[in-house]
Amino acid sequence: MYDIIELNGKLLSELKDIAKKLNIPKFDTLKKQDLIYKILDHQAL
Repeated sequence: MYDIIELNGKLLSELKDIAKKLNIPKFDTLKKQDLIYKILDHQAL
């Protein structure tokens, strides 16, 4: 599980890798902050 502080410290490329592993759709078109919130939302499911 990731938290917002940890995700904010990651590079965009690292966030995209995480999103890919979580099967988040259209992750490659998202801005960094949007990607962080998508990852957090996905974890809450």
